[in-house]
Amino acid sequence: MNQQTRYRSLFSSQFVVLTFVAICTILDPARSKKPSIPSEGCNVTVEISTVLAQNITLLYDSLDLQAIDSSELKKFMGSQAKPMVMDMPEMIVVVYPAEPLVIQMGDRRTRITLQQGSHDIGELPLWEIALKCNQLVAKTKSTLVAYGFNYDVGVILTSENANEAVLDLFISDSQVIEDALEGHILSFVPRLIFQQDQTRYDLVLEPMAEQRIKVHLNAHFEFEGIVLPHKDQLKASFHEEFEYLASILPRLFKEEK
Repeated sequence: MNQQTRYRSLFSSQFVVLTFVAICTILDPARSKKPSIPSEGCNVTVEISTVLAQNITLLYDSLDLQAIDSSELKKFMGSQAKPMVMDMPEMIVVVYPAEPLVIQMGDRRTRITLQQGSHDIGELPLWEIALKCNQLVAKTKSTLVAYGFNYDVGVILTSENANEAVLDLFISDSQVIEDALEGHILSFVPRLIFQQDQTRYDLVLEPMAEQRIKVHLNAHFEFEGIVLPHKDQLKASFHEEFEYLASILPRLFKEEK
């Protein structure tokens, strides 16, 4: 199966946009160039080792911070919690250091972020906090236009150099690019934006060490008349999108013979 067919069948999406970031060193003109060798593809074992961060973001057509009672944000984690609150004209920020949970309201957005390494998602119910935050927004002044989930995970490749695996996945002959750049590619960071039905995805693969990759996935929901689902449905959707991320990584890095 060639790569073009492979990506089309993998994502089964309406469109895919690829963005690449490459870091290179400049070649010494006197250095001999290595021969061009077509890539044979990757066949590696992929494992999510750590959930680095998880987030739910709500997007409104406008957001009047003056109409939001920031004192209510301090009650979300119970009476024993000691949050820090920064209530500014352009931004409200609430930090729960013990979790650690950060709530940011501003720029038409409410961001609920858990910046804590873990082996799975859902230990802290971000969906419940998102619903509580949404209730603080005056419906007469703001309308929800989109919401999304964000996941940052650390991935281990058990039998392949991370940078080479990512490079080989998207570029069949890196020598052509190196010849054009007159440099050696040291790091390659692809970004894929693709659509499935009413969900837009943004996937970034960033090699961090010899066998480690930092992966970011954003699942974005936006359509006419959108509302936040009820608690159980929002929880289920948050877990389903994470499971989707966990399922596509092995398929991405396994070349069919």
